[in-house]
Amino acid sequence: MFYQNGIRSLGSIKKEMQNRKKVLFILPCLGAGGAERVMSFVCENLDNKLFDTKLIVLGFQKDNVFNVENVAVTYLNKSRLLVAVPSLFKVIIKEKPSFVVGSIIHVNLMMGVFSIFLRKIKFIGREASVVSKMNEFSTFNSKIKAILIKLFYSRLTFLICQSEDMRKDFISTFDLKSSRLVLIHNPITFIPKEESMYKSNSNSENFNFVTVGRLSEEKGYLRIIKGLSKIQNYSFTYCIIGSGPQEEQIKQLVEEYGLNDKVSFIPFTSNVLGELINKNYFIQGSYVEGFPNALLESCTVGTPVIAFNAPGGTKDIVINGENGFFVENENDFSSLLNNLERLKSIDRNKVKLSVINKFNSEKILSQYEELLNS
Repeated sequence: MFYQNGIRSLGSIKKEMQNRKKVLFILPCLGAGGAERVMSFVCENLDNKLFDTKLIVLGFQKDNVFNVENVAVTYLNKSRLLVAVPSLFKVIIKEKPSFVVGSIIHVNLMMGVFSIFLRKIKFIGREASVVSKMNEFSTFNSKIKAILIKLFYSRLTFLICQSEDMRKDFISTFDLKSSRLVLIHNPITFIPKEESMYKSNSNSENFNFVTVGRLSEEKGYLRIIKGLSKIQNYSFTYCIIGSGPQEEQIKQLVEEYGLNDKVSFIPFTSNVLGELINKNYFIQGSYVEGFPNALLESCTVGTPVIAFNAPGGTKDIVINGENGFFVENENDFSSLLNNLERLKSIDRNKVKLSVINKFNSEKILSQYEELLNS
């Protein structure tokens, strides 16, 4: 670079800007969801000296939950991915990016198709779950999905996996090349100030539990409710934050066990961290996970975790006995819930420290930048 009196010349800055790699990020929408939040965060925070980023949203701006200010956003205003395909194809041709980065299976499949026609562009997908296990809870024909994944995921330059379980699944189930599968965890996008940390009262005989996530079968809410109904030696409350197709079934089970006065429902809140800070434990009942962002956020604010051991990224976060506990089945879960002394043994400060270094945003962003420079 050229410097004059310690200041870079205008010519060097222009050259630097021209040499930036153009990267398009594609999301179906900016609604509530882990993929939407993480990918918009990465898009906003990549080094702007190296990358010229732009976010393409297939849906409508009115549906935004996340505030995206530091990156240019184009809304295609389409209600479904299928009808957005022609518009998206035109945008990609017009923008002439070096990379297109997408997330969620339908977008990844579409990018695999695009790669047939746009061979100079590198398409990078990001998967959100252990697909073979998630297929057990899907209404879509799993055999057709497997064929489509084998056919079009293999055309992606890289596929970002959020957990080692996810990476192994693509190798063993879908025969994808290991050299194209890149493990990158999700980042911590916000760390609260120390003085805002909630200090739990270890002498309290009232425990407050919380779960954040979509109300669907694979999230295991029914086995959480059954376990909580067996608590005998202390009082508790349980807050469920989220919405989804299993909501009525969950509420019926709550009523069946006589827990209406203990269980509350919050469909959506923009202050998830505030809810997590003021709870004693985050409970995850999932049968399968991708990389559980809400669980990571819980640890970030010092709230420990009780999680069923399941395929996915949970085991990349939870350290048994340090920032929470793993349970193997419903009996194990009930036994732990009734062991109040063991529940109180977790140090909230250690919970926070267990994830800060491993999942800090600078580290994760550098991994994305390294991938885009590879």
